[in-house]
Amino acid sequence: MSRKILLSFLGLTEYEACYYVWQGKRSSYTRFVQTALYEFLNSTEPLEVLLLVTEQAKRKNWCDSISKDGKPLEGLKSAFKRIAPDASIKLVDIADSLDESSNWLLFDKVMSEIQDGDEIYFDITHSFRSIPFMALIILNYARLVKKAKIGKVMYGWFEKLGRPDEINNKSAEERLAPIVDMTNMVALFDWTNGVDQFIRTGDASLIKELTEREAAAFHRDDSIGKDEKAQVTEWRRLAKSLDKVGKAFQTSRSLQIIGEIRALRDQLQKVQKLEASPIKPFSPLFDEIHRKYERFFNDKSKNFLNMAKWCEENGLIQPGLTLLQENCITALCYVLDIDWSNTDKRRDVASAITILLKDIPREKWRVRDVQFVEKVIEQIKPFRDLLKPFSELTEYRNDINHAGTGKNVFSSQRLYQKLKDNIEKLEPFFRKMDEIIKSKTGERRPEDGTSRH
Repeated sequence: MSRKILLSFLGLTEYEACYYVWQGKRSSYTRFVQTALYEFLNSTEPLEVLLLVTEQAKRKNWCDSISKDGKPLEGLKSAFKRIAPDASIKLVDIADSLDESSNWLLFDKVMSEIQDGDEIYFDITHSFRSIPFMALIILNYARLVKKAKIGKVMYGWFEKLGRPDEINNKSAEERLAPIVDMTNMVALFDWTNGVDQFIRTGDASLIKELTEREAAAFHRDDSIGKDEKAQVTEWRRLAKSLDKVGKAFQTSRSLQIIGEIRALRDQLQKVQKLEASPIKPFSPLFDEIHRKYERFFNDKSKNFLNMAKWCEENGLIQPGLTLLQENCITALCYVLDIDWSNTDKRRDVASAITILLKDIPREKWRVRDVQFVEKVIEQIKPFRDLLKPFSELTEYRNDINHAGTGKNVFSSQRLYQKLKDNIEKLEPFFRKMDEIIKSKTGERRPEDGTSRH
């Protein structure tokens, strides 16, 4: 069963008492933000407290002590007994050094305390040096491996009350320190993962999910005007378009990819003209989006090969092999004035290539339209040498599509390498097709996503 946990650190400072305030509520008068957070967060679901303490902090602030001027000081243990006597508190001993071994000990300590599905409220008020930084990284790790949730990251802003001499002159009723909710910064971890995923693989699904989440929050906020919400909608459309392009590549949509990239380019230009940037982590991606798809924005007739290159660069080997081979057929269909969206004709063109390359006797042909295939063979004979890698592609594509269960099974490393190799081998073929396509002035290009017949 998942738990609700307040994870906090106990520091060494001789803390001053105040009232903490959060969401219109005021805590009991206390030296410790932990008791205030417990009051705010301990509602219908029980809240457990995990308190990370060094030996020195335990002596200084866990137990009652004497102040520098000789006055008794209530320790955190007594403060909990006074304010929340039923609180479940566990002390977790940690080292006070900062070397690598201590960091790993902190990692082990925190991870051993977190259970699957825990919802963690992280208090960074009384932590010290780099420990809160380490703890936040560890919590992000726990989100992945233990499916933990970060409920909130919170900070007791006692310093807002002023300098020590100013605070000493304030009455208890004047000592109202706000709790600052810093949870939004945790989303940067998600954005980091999403951006990394996109840059490495072209997969924008996490970016789309995060944008949807932020857009929903904007639309729920009544304090945000219609114009700002309209701008957020445009950002949401950009994320959707980016995701569509990635999915088009993942699923080898050869006749749709360019149309989706064009829609992405148009939406990107629209968003860049907006004055505001409501979804901050998205803005720095503009240059990366341009870089990833710039080859498709310029010389459109080279897109047949560029699709396969894009897949190779982003680790999409199966779609890359599929697009490379199918785009050989599409390029020939365009050059030969054949409807490239007609499945039967595409199959016959593929058969014509295989018959030509392997010198298959006519009596062994297995084709739908013999006369059509004969005509295609005559037309593609000038490209025979350029098309030689096509047969090799068929072998690799069949192996990967049949999950390595055939007679000739290749290693995954070889398949990765062969996609790159065959892109290079077929580049002269696509360059030749490019020359012919460019000579067909005044005709519609295949990047339009429609056929001419």
